[in-house]
Amino acid sequence: PGEVPASFMMRGALELLLSDAEEARDLRRRFVFVALPMLNPDGVAAGNGRANSAGLDLNRCWERPPEGSEIVAARRALQELCASPGGVLAYLDLHAHSRRHGAFTLSNPSTQALPDLLAEMDDGVFDRKQCVFSYNKSKRGSARCVVWRDLGVKHSHTVEATYAALPGRKRLVTPCDLSELGQNLVRGCAKLG
Repeated sequence: PGEVPASFMMRGALELLLSDAEEARDLRRRFVFVALPMLNPDGVAAGNGRANSAGLDLNRCWERPPEGSEIVAARRALQELCASPGGVLAYLDLHAHSRRHGAFTLSNPSTQALPDLLAEMDDGVFDRKQCVFSYNKSKRGSARCVVWRDLGVKHSHTVEATYAALPGRKRLVTPCDLSELGQNLVRGCAKLG
């Protein structure tokens, strides 16, 4: 969705992956990274946060995506990747949160490995205490739940980052903080494999 903190996390991830640094070259040798673009640019252009121009909440229709929707194409691409040699190690859905500070994951049961790795990196933004590990009715149509349950990707998470402050309200979060978090998301996923 058109959530600015998510865009800065993605920017950091892409800057790392596309850089000339040895770390980036090593990551590209070891893994194939696939970045799905913002799925609702038409809705964002119209001022919507999560809905496309047809008014569909694209973050809740992954279970039964409406024919012709952006989610049909995204889900098909993920199914093909999951069926390919090597499959899919991790799926991250990047979002922003308006009421909490710092960053955290909404994760499925028994998927603590990535949040634990991010906490060890101690970037000042990620707050492991805020992570939630559940699967409930209200979220069952979200990307992270469908990718975990239906496509079998164990490390499937929604990553939420604040619009406002670091954990404990130490200071306001900056684009650099969020970009660093995006890079750490890549590093954490690499450690899973």
